[in-house]
Amino acid sequence: MSKIIREAYMASLGVAVLTYEKAERITNELIKKGELAKEKQQKFIQELMEKSKYNSAELEKVVKAKVKYFAEKGGPLKDRQDKLIEDLTVRAKVTGRIAEQKIREIVKDTIRIGKQTAKNQQKSFGKLKDKITKSDEERVEELLKKLDIPSKEEIDLIRKKLDELESKLK
Repeated sequence: MSKIIREAYMASLGVAVLTYEKAERITNELIKKGELAKEKQQKFIQELMEKSKYNSAELEKVVKAKVKYFAEKGGPLKDRQDKLIEDLTVRAKVTGRIAEQKIREIVKDTIRIGKQTAKNQQKSFGKLKDKITKSDEERVEELLKKLDIPSKEEIDLIRKKLDELESKLK
């Protein structure tokens, strides 16, 4: 079973990369709308990715702990659990491959768009100051929600539901 868990973990890295693609696309839209300065794009994406990785790691800890508990319980539950993990692994691998191809495409587009954005930024820098009203942290939280990355509250809810399931099994 540890092989399946390892494969699921490795495949989940591809899902994190897909999140970076979405973050790039959204920040480019924010720049075009004048809601984010180009100089802040990389820092903003980095903050978004760090929170995304942190939340994903927290979710992974919760799931791993419960998977370990359920594995120790054995019986029919273990068979269902193994099948679920196997299905998730297959889906994550497919998503990882798709993400890899999209990353290659987005790198090319990002370079092209970056040059164009730099020109546009020089023209509209004065206007950007007035439009930036939200803090970076508020925008990161909004984007995490748009990107379907679980928040701390959602992770806590998942943990609670898993604990309830665990208590029913006792």
